[in-house]
Amino acid sequence: MNETQRITLGAAILLVVLRISIGWQLMYEGLWKIKTLRSPTPWTSAGYLKNSQGPLRGVFRSMTGDPDGLQLVDYDTVATSWNDWYGRLNAHYQLSEGQIRSMDRLLNGAHSMVGKRKAYAEPLAALPPGIEDLNDATKVSKKVAWFDAKAKRLYVDGSMFLKPDEKARLEAAVAGRLEDKDKSDDVAVQEYLRAVKRVFDRQKKGMGFRDRLRGALLGNPELVGNTDWQRLGKIDQYRQTLSRYETLLAKADEDFEWDHLQKTKQQVSTLRTEVTGPIGALDNDLKLAAQKLLTLEQRTMGPPSSGGNSQQIVDSMTIAGLTILGLLLILGLGTRYVAIAAAFMLFNFYMAMPPWPGVPEAPGPEHSFIINKNLIEVIALLGIALMPTGHWFGLDGVIGNCCGRKCAAKSVTDADVDETATSEAKLEANANASETTESSDVAT
Repeated sequence: MNETQRITLGAAILLVVLRISIGWQLMYEGLWKIKTLRSPTPWTSAGYLKNSQGPLRGVFRSMTGDPDGLQLVDYDTVATSWNDWYGRLNAHYQLSEGQIRSMDRLLNGAHSMVGKRKAYAEPLAALPPGIEDLNDATKVSKKVAWFDAKAKRLYVDGSMFLKPDEKARLEAAVAGRLEDKDKSDDVAVQEYLRAVKRVFDRQKKGMGFRDRLRGALLGNPELVGNTDWQRLGKIDQYRQTLSRYETLLAKADEDFEWDHLQKTKQQVSTLRTEVTGPIGALDNDLKLAAQKLLTLEQRTMGPPSSGGNSQQIVDSMTIAGLTILGLLLILGLGTRYVAIAAAFMLFNFYMAMPPWPGVPEAPGPEHSFIINKNLIEVIALLGIALMPTGHWFGLDGVIGNCCGRKCAAKSVTDADVDETATSEAKLEANANASETTESSDVAT
């Protein structure tokens, strides 16, 4: 009795439908994720992996390469990643000299050079009457701002930047000069105040993304490059809270400890968003600005290759696995092995956030205990692997039938050859016997 005779027709049909349904769901998930890759918000498994709980938490979180976003708040790491991205962008699109200059302004700022010194400049014919030396009168360091009478320019250093309190001191040097409208120096004072405001605004608008990155990580864009103003900020607070959470997680055992841990986890998430959000936004702004520099022909070439970090590799494998395994389940090709592979993949999804006692509940509307939708699909796929559903309805049956016919034809051919060979052997034996008889008669 073959396998199809051991199960009713209705059960066989439902098993085939179950296989195709799971395959469709997996394939559609993969195709949807592929579609998002060309959108401003491509899909990534980073959030799911970073929120992983349970005994394999460390394994799944490590797949992201940066589970706590600490690399995103490290200037050298982000700046290096930008350099790698720019190299791939240039190699992929073969940027023109003009595009390269524009990219340099995006990254390093639209500043002037005064000798070997980066600076932002604003025309100013002369200082207001009564001010012989700008720095002595305002107590603003010459390293930050200075006036060049020969060039007739007011300069602000492109690395130190003019801070709001320093701008206020520059303006305070002429405070009260405009109260008397009859004074002859009104025009000079107004030009001076206008120059101070414009150069202050220009330094912000002309600030390159590298300087903006450094400023964001220091906590104040106006303090960029001035190490005396570095301070303990949100980044250090985040590191400390994260360390406390990891310590509490390792010791948590009782219900009240888990409740307290959830509050600490919320603090970690909030702080992570506060410190990494601006950097992520800055990264997106840089890449959008770079896209605007491309020609229409360059844009049709598609995006440059990714850097191939661990998170991108995991995302690519997940998308490929969902799409390919889903398609093979629908087609019923290699069904047994494909079902086992799909079950293994979904079991990993289950283990990333297992609904077990003592494990924090996964975020979202689903509420499960021990068994959830992922585990149910795993069990269903293992059941499908034990049944020849691909032979009942799928390419496995087509391939099996073709191979069966070829084997049968080969068997018939081999049998005919054997029969022919046997007949020829018999004829040859008879011929030999006749010759022997004739020889005996002649001898007699």
